[in-house]
Amino acid sequence: MGVVPVRIDDEDLKRIDLLVKRQAFRSRNEAIRKMIKTVISESMSDDQNVDELVKFLLKLKKTGKEPLVLRLSKTATATVASGRDRWHT
Repeated sequence: MGVVPVRIDDEDLKRIDLLVKRQAFRSRNEAIRKMIKTVISESMSDDQNVDELVKFLLKLKKTGKEPLVLRLSKTATATVASGRDRWHT
């Protein structure tokens, strides 16, 4: 197992300590490790779902079936570009 030193702000550390005190976890290490695993697991499952969907759509396309037909008032490029303003990164 690797070791990664991290800095955590005081408020988050107090919340982690509270979880340990309430016996949700045996230690800060266990709490942080579990939280990281949960976030990684959730992120990976989202990527896998998208990957599976893309593979399925490509498979349909190869069989000669149109998997998705969009009827838009503007081009797909314009639609995607307009959606980019909705999420700030």
